[in-house]
Amino acid sequence: MGLKQVVLFEETPFILENGAKLTEVMIGYETYGILNKTGDNVILLEHALTGTAHAAKHFAEDEAGWWDSYIGPGKALDTTKYFIICTNVFGGCSGTTGPSSLNPKTGKAFRLTFPGFSIKDIIRLQRELLTALEIRHLIAVIGGSMGGMQATQWAIDYPDITDTAINIASPLAAGPDAIGYNLIMRMAILNDPDFNEGNYDGQPEGGLATARMIGMMTYRTSELFSKRFKRFTVSESSPSAFSKEHFQVESYLHYQGDAFVERFDANSYLFLTKAIDLFDVTVPRSGEISCCETIRIPYLMIGITSDQLFRIHDLRRHHNVLKAAQVPVTYVEVDSEYGHDAFLVEEETSKFANLITDFLKEHEKQPDLLY
Repeated sequence: MGLKQVVLFEETPFILENGAKLTEVMIGYETYGILNKTGDNVILLEHALTGTAHAAKHFAEDEAGWWDSYIGPGKALDTTKYFIICTNVFGGCSGTTGPSSLNPKTGKAFRLTFPGFSIKDIIRLQRELLTALEIRHLIAVIGGSMGGMQATQWAIDYPDITDTAINIASPLAAGPDAIGYNLIMRMAILNDPDFNEGNYDGQPEGGLATARMIGMMTYRTSELFSKRFKRFTVSESSPSAFSKEHFQVESYLHYQGDAFVERFDANSYLFLTKAIDLFDVTVPRSGEISCCETIRIPYLMIGITSDQLFRIHDLRRHHNVLKAAQVPVTYVEVDSEYGHDAFLVEEETSKFANLITDFLKEHEKQPDLLY
């Protein structure tokens, strides 16, 4: 168990949406549960911007996964029933080819020579992985945040092998405020003196940590910050303009930024946030209809009323777009003080888990039980 890796496109190139070509593309993934005899119990799980394929623990002593509360025997994604695959996204830094990977043509890291890519490219690579694993059918594709964008793209591009799609906390196109936040985060990285045009040694720590701190302010809510931190201080020292951690909220954000620098690559952050900005399936395709109008499989969209990154008014508007296009969409809103990150927070698990369980039960063909 644990991370597995497969090299794809060794003979023919991986052609991206923008026409760029790559060869010897690595994709990392983890699996949970057991593939049944008929191979019809598979769920593809999509992680968010800074997630990884490690969605859950395989053993008690493992490092925690980002969806442990959802994956396992008797849980929403029951591993006695489903075979779950989660990949590291293309362009990331945790097992799949990205800017920090070696370019097979030069033997050096791609860095900023890595080609720009889209959400469509991310799922195309996942589709190739499933082909290599001889998996021809999916019960569902499930993802939150950037993972929800991937689930939506799957519903558009591969409805022939996908029964359902579940999109948690993600619009059909990022709004201007989300794009603005992403720009500010990228500028923090680009303006770091250690960035060196992407050819940094180690990390541009200050810029990347700052980007993470900005992100954390959009992932939670002002109400939650007020409830948790108020104006509590971490010391009785006299505050000054240069005090890094006089207030508890400052200490929390610095901790989040410093921890993030240890596990994520700055160049990947630049490329992935841009892919989020460019995602828009409301635009016409071939000058006639929008991409989302081709969705014909059951599609669950879950909005979070307190979301400060992907605003609820955008999800409501996009739900209406889907309804007008006669997409078989189910739309549900979840109230939570946790904001955008609610689907990742254990205290809120049941609110989302029950929706997922009910939707899968309503639409799936029951796979063979394993035990």
